[in-house]
Amino acid sequence: MKKAEIRSLVRNSLPRVDKVNRYHDVYVDGVIEKVIASLYEDVWKTNPLNLQRYTMGFGYSVPIPVKTENSTGIKYSDIPDGMLFFQDKSSGLRRISTPLQGSFMFFPMDAREVDLVSNGSYFDTVNTKVGYIVNQNRVEYYNMNAAIQATGVRMDAVMAFSKYLETDEVKIPEIADVRTGETFMDRVFKVLQLVKPVDLLDNNASPETVAKDN
Repeated sequence: MKKAEIRSLVRNSLPRVDKVNRYHDVYVDGVIEKVIASLYEDVWKTNPLNLQRYTMGFGYSVPIPVKTENSTGIKYSDIPDGMLFFQDKSSGLRRISTPLQGSFMFFPMDAREVDLVSNGSYFDTVNTKVGYIVNQNRVEYYNMNAAIQATGVRMDAVMAFSKYLETDEVKIPEIADVRTGETFMDRVFKVLQLVKPVDLLDNNASPETVAKDN
């Protein structure tokens, strides 16, 4: 479903207190985002490889630049703003590739592994593999060569709901909680019904109060 359709489905499924009560879109979107992120976490716990189904592609029209840090010479790219993070080496960045999908392969590493292969190993002789480390705001590369750096890269990332455009297709895992059986809609309603919608019109006052105020 498209982002706007998901919000509409949630809002129009909520109970009506009266015709002027409403749940604000920002709050509804925040609840949806939190629930979808928890569903992605459930997918990761079951099989991390399945997260690829819920990624958004970046750099497919215009490749993502590979930059060089002046002080250290580290090659890196900025990660997509709003990417979700998971507890493995790939984190929310589930795949990196070259624009031509050639023989060069990218694989996730952690900082400790980079330290090990950078000191006394023969890793550099295998020049068709590039390691990458996902940090908070960028991805750093090991064994990046000049050809790939010149052309840039593509990334497939798991993104927060707020980063989708209104017309973007948002993939929601159709899974239920193994303990409670709650689905996506069940989880959203469970949160939304804890907070009553705001009555934006003061039309519930008694006639005596209204007369006194006037």
